[in-house]
Amino acid sequence: MKRSTPASSTSEVCEPTKKKRNYKERLPVLRTRMSPAGLYHFLHNEDSPLSEKQIQAIQEMGFGSLLLLQIKKVPGSLAYWLVSNYDPIKGCLLDGKLPILEEDIYLSLGLPMGPNVVIEASNGDKCPVYLSVLEKFKSQFSNDSIDVKDILAKLPTQKEGGDDFKRNFIIYIFSALLGGVVGNQASLKLLNSLANTDLISDFNWCNFIKRKLADQVQSWQKEEFETKQLKENWFGGPIMALVFVYLDRCVFK
Repeated sequence: MKRSTPASSTSEVCEPTKKKRNYKERLPVLRTRMSPAGLYHFLHNEDSPLSEKQIQAIQEMGFGSLLLLQIKKVPGSLAYWLVSNYDPIKGCLLDGKLPILEEDIYLSLGLPMGPNVVIEASNGDKCPVYLSVLEKFKSQFSNDSIDVKDILAKLPTQKEGGDDFKRNFIIYIFSALLGGVVGNQASLKLLNSLANTDLISDFNWCNFIKRKLADQVQSWQKEEFETKQLKENWFGGPIMALVFVYLDRCVFK
């Protein structure tokens, strides 16, 4: 999941300026439910290891790089700093010195950057294809309100891979790790782009992550810095992607 080639198509590698810090001061920690812990435990569960068909299904979708995931959490203070300093309009860090491009997400995470745009369903969407996929998806669960933990619990049982496993896997990672969800409910609007699971690898998931990052950062910054509401502001964006790209692009001396 590390960059194998220099970022010649993007900006030059940046070198963060070191500043003296009083480490007695408590650093802010980003509050987020977006965590790689659930995916890590699913991938490395000794009691219920992945079957060959599950591994093949993940690879067919173009998400085989996630099989190499070796982290359970992201650094909370670094995450807070990144979200605080990311410009969601220009898509960059460090006052424009470090643009975050789709190519950077691709090189850092190894996810598909295909020709098709990921389009979520709109509120009250009446598209027959979407409604059919949604109904089939919900039939796997006992409740209409589907929590990300419900999907995570379902994944190990689907040893044969197949369409249900593929949709569950995509919905889970973009609801719990790489998409834009503040709460614990799964983001089912994404099923609009999952009707044909054979085409999942043809979508530009790096573009989707970048869009979700911009939307969620903009919303979080408004709550955190502009309205200054006296409440805990939870971040629901793809923080792992931002952390990976930042650490991948920067040279620390």
